[in-house]
Amino acid sequence: MLALLGTVPFASAQAAEPVAGKAGCSKPEFAKARRSAEKLYRDGRYADAVEALRRTKESCWSALDATDRGWLVSDLGLATLRAGQPEVCRQVLAEAPAELDAGSRVAKAIAHNRGLCQGDGGFPVQVYASGLLISSPEEAPAALTREWNYSFALRNGRHPERRDREIDRCTETDGVELRDLDVRTTVDIYPAQGQLLRCRVLKRVTQARPSRVSHVRELFSSKALGKVLPADLAPAFAPGEDEQRALAGSEGRTWSEWDRKVRFEPDPDRKGTLRVQGDGVAGSLTLWAQGDFNGDGIEDVIVDRSMRPEGGSLVDGATFLLTRTQPGGVLTILERME
Repeated sequence: MLALLGTVPFASAQAAEPVAGKAGCSKPEFAKARRSAEKLYRDGRYADAVEALRRTKESCWSALDATDRGWLVSDLGLATLRAGQPEVCRQVLAEAPAELDAGSRVAKAIAHNRGLCQGDGGFPVQVYASGLLISSPEEAPAALTREWNYSFALRNGRHPERRDREIDRCTETDGVELRDLDVRTTVDIYPAQGQLLRCRVLKRVTQARPSRVSHVRELFSSKALGKVLPADLAPAFAPGEDEQRALAGSEGRTWSEWDRKVRFEPDPDRKGTLRVQGDGVAGSLTLWAQGDFNGDGIEDVIVDRSMRPEGGSLVDGATFLLTRTQPGGVLTILERME
């Protein structure tokens, strides 16, 4: 349903007896209209979902019972919010039938969506513990200052102005890159790289704001993810592949066009993580955070990509800040962090 979590649209509308008095507004027809709008919503076509639900409201409002009116304004309210119209969302939800039982599912859905419409943005900042090791954005500032149970030393000659040569918390990583650390083996390099990336993302989370509009919220549930991720996200292991991949991305090519065998499936053991299988490569794509990271009001997403050749030990890992300013289409890389 379009409610309670705000990210799971449209409760299933069960077919029942026809609603008397108006053609095209029977229970089955109303349920079908909601399902059609749900598909538009899940595809990120929020403006189209709004228009479809408005047509249903104009045609059938007087023929619907209180519960169906409630579901209609709940659906329409959240769709307008996702389309970047929180004030319209509030107006729509104000039309909810007063006779609804306050303890009913539809009344709770409306109350939840009304709270979303009153906020700074319809899409709050979200983080995922599988990547950032925190359970909410509010924990990010403390995570930045928390001491690790290990430390990395700066290499001789790197950052000579620093008297303290040990780094054991995120607040000490500003301006520090992987090549500045005294790590030389695979056992140390990849954990150090991962920690530096985590610190950079945590700092971004502390600066993120809720988003008014999102075209990335349902990204990991897409059945054709490779067709909307740019080719730049594909791993590169051979000499020159980095340049070729970047060129392909600049030409608008996708990961699926770069690697026609690439496939994504949910990892049952890690929430927000997809297993990735491609042509001779395998790895994972992990959702780290969502929010407005560049101040344009549109939701962005931070994903971590870790890939390796099948049977090999080399790892190509990077974290990407991605966005999309309209439904569908290929995402844009705002920043690549390595």
